[in-house]
Amino acid sequence: MSDYNHRRRDDRNDRNYDERYIKREERRRKERLKKRRRNRIIIVTAAIAILVAIVLILIFSINSCLSCSGSSSATNATKPTSAATEPPTEKASNSSVKEIADNGKEGQLDEKSSLYFWDNKAFELFYGSNNTAKNYADTINSLKETLGSDITVYNMVVPNHSEFGLCPREANKVKTEQGVTSQRDNTTAVYKNLSKDIKPVDVYDSLNSHKTEYIYFNTDHHWTGLGSYYAYTTFAKAAGITPLQLTAMQKSTIENFLGSFYTSSQSDILKANPDYVDYYTFSGYYICKLFTQGNSDAIDVGMYNENIESDSSAYEVFLWGDNPLTVIDNPDIASGNKIALVKDSYGSAFAPYLAYNYDEVHVIDFRYFDGNLAEYCNANGIKNVLFLNSIMSANDSTQLTAMKTLISNSGTGSYNTDSTSTIGGADSSDYQTTNSSDETYDDSSTNENTDGNYSGDSSGNDYTDDEYSYNDDSGYDNSSEDYSYNDDSGNDYSGDDYSYTNE
Repeated sequence: MSDYNHRRRDDRNDRNYDERYIKREERRRKERLKKRRRNRIIIVTAAIAILVAIVLILIFSINSCLSCSGSSSATNATKPTSAATEPPTEKASNSSVKEIADNGKEGQLDEKSSLYFWDNKAFELFYGSNNTAKNYADTINSLKETLGSDITVYNMVVPNHSEFGLCPREANKVKTEQGVTSQRDNTTAVYKNLSKDIKPVDVYDSLNSHKTEYIYFNTDHHWTGLGSYYAYTTFAKAAGITPLQLTAMQKSTIENFLGSFYTSSQSDILKANPDYVDYYTFSGYYICKLFTQGNSDAIDVGMYNENIESDSSAYEVFLWGDNPLTVIDNPDIASGNKIALVKDSYGSAFAPYLAYNYDEVHVIDFRYFDGNLAEYCNANGIKNVLFLNSIMSANDSTQLTAMKTLISNSGTGSYNTDSTSTIGGADSSDYQTTNSSDETYDDSSTNENTDGNYSGDSSGNDYTDDEYSYNDDSGYDNSSEDYSYNDDSGNDYSGDDYSYTNE
């Protein structure tokens, strides 16, 4: 009846009227729905626009407040630190680092020895590349794979002194005139190419922040006991251990040290400006067993050769120089926490500090060790391995070949740890003990040379009369114990530590 009432009088007899009426109402209903949807979209869009505007206003207000607080607030803002397993930034730097003072003198390259002389110091220049850095990282990755997942592996590459010891003017000069490459870039390339299962220990910034201190020698390619200590504190952070404090150690000094750079150059300038060797002893009783090359029986010694003479071998005060295997036992620690330090000659100055933190420290010089590293670690319950190399060794193809023997060798090595003798008839209990009441350290003057600057080279190269060779078509023979290098550029650096051939 209601539908009938909607009809006009003249349509009441039209049979299609109801159908048309329903269709018309359906269209009207759909139009109303569309209109509602449009209104809702407009309302939501407007709300979002208003919300975005409010957020932008708040951000602008906050930035304005920060700007008003002054630049010192931005400078002092806390920056997030990277996890130990992450690679360093490509060019890590510290704006507060004190630069080496410029004395205004011009440095010179000595053609005879290929050393760069400036400010009464000698420097070994670096020519590594990303390719050589990757080759080193690949070698460490292979060693990690062989060691397995149960062993924590760390890797440290130590720059040499030419990266830190030159004033900015001279550093730019050797870059443009001598074609040296950045050690910051090279070590970064190493860490970036390491497996994620390896923990990089980047000591670049730590050494850079202390570069005006006596952390490298002037007449020798090694770092000093102080330089290796700063690297040790960086390792302690990565390993989660508490480092021994420098103030808790007693410092002793060997005067008049003329090292490898003097041996290779016979420079009168270096002879007139000799180095000294500081070494640091600390409280405790440490049993140190030394295995020399060609001898399977151990010798009981102290961690330091305190009877070493003040000559070109004075660096061997640290751990008695380079030997296939040295084991330091700390009886005061019974945790079973042991570490193997696989090293070139740089590790000799570094190893003693580890004895403060670990039950046992097994120091392995990969150039002379004849065992398989994985088998040796498993046989001795070692769960931590630190590979420590100077940057010169890390970029040296000959050194990498020597490191790979740690994989290809079989057995634990020809070392009888049950049979020991003592040097000079001394009992092992006489070695490496320090009365804590005598532990004093004063760094106010003894770590500063009379000219206020120190330099040296941390390449890990031992330049000795029978080990150092160099050939640059000049007829001069010059090499070292830790470094050989080939970067596919036609420059071949080879030798036991270092030799260089420029065709």
